Amino acid sequence: MNERIFKLRTQSRQAIPSLSLERALLITEFYMNGAAHKFSAPIARAKAFKHLMENKKVCINEGELIVGERGP
Repeated sequence: MNERIFKLRTQSRQAIPSLSLERALLITEFYMNGAAHKFSAPIARAKAFKHLMENKKVCINEGELIVGERGP
């Protein structure tokens, strides 16, 4: 295992679990906008997901070659 992988693995294992309100705030923002009422529930959920993906901040940690969050 090279040094970069070892460092990333150590960071991952020592990470303290945390919660972020960003997803909840973005989904709430979408539904409060009122546009969701024009569509069926499955389409509204898809559009809410699109809004989330277009506005969520990307997590880029030092040393990563593939970026993104590992959580749900």
